[in-house]
Amino acid sequence: MARNREFSQLGSFVVVDDNTGSIAITTSSTPLVGIGTTNPLYKLDVRGDVYVGGGLTVAQDIDFLGNLFQNGVQFNPGGGIGIGSTAVNPQSGIIDPRIGVGYTDINFVGAGLSLTGYGTTLVVDFNNLSLSVDATVPSLQLITSGITLVKNTSYAADTASSVFTVTLPSNKQTGDFVELHDAESTWDINNLMVATPNNEQFKNYEGVIDSPLACDLAGAAVKLVWNNTYWRVFA
Repeated sequence: MARNREFSQLGSFVVVDDNTGSIAITTSSTPLVGIGTTNPLYKLDVRGDVYVGGGLTVAQDIDFLGNLFQNGVQFNPGGGIGIGSTAVNPQSGIIDPRIGVGYTDINFVGAGLSLTGYGTTLVVDFNNLSLSVDATVPSLQLITSGITLVKNTSYAADTASSVFTVTLPSNKQTGDFVELHDAESTWDINNLMVATPNNEQFKNYEGVIDSPLACDLAGAAVKLVWNNTYWRVFA
């Protein structure tokens, strides 16, 4: 039979079970236990190093106020990306918030890798040591009347019913583009007019063209690329 001993003071109780070795702290209020401090701020407040000889289970988040180490090697809690493995490269030192700092290559643990962006998918097959690239052609957005165009978008402009004017985007960066296609081969009959929001000019191989630009060739396609000074015309 277990022998229990209770110590109490000011409504707090310390219960010692001599049979199981368990120690329980109970109180009518929230108990705070301090080790190395007489003013604990948490249920267990340790001011000093703690050694855990076995496993450690944490039911909620861990908030590191300092650095994190494994066998003396420091991790960067704010970044560093492990892909398929959490192994540490002892030659790399602290990993900044990016991939492969200090590495000459990237090692992946897995059968393959797929990267998709800007309409292109890159597939790496580690089993067959092969690499393939799939370029997806974006669909065209049909327009039949004047609108403000969206950068980096391709349009099929249908002027079969009438002439209309589209306006290029005002929010743009160098290299942004707009692509226009004659949907019904009617640009020669009903021109597509392209205006700029700030009287920006166009420029092709012949020179500078004021806004608006008239697209008047049947079945044509034109790509307009902003170069931070002009809309460059590629037709």
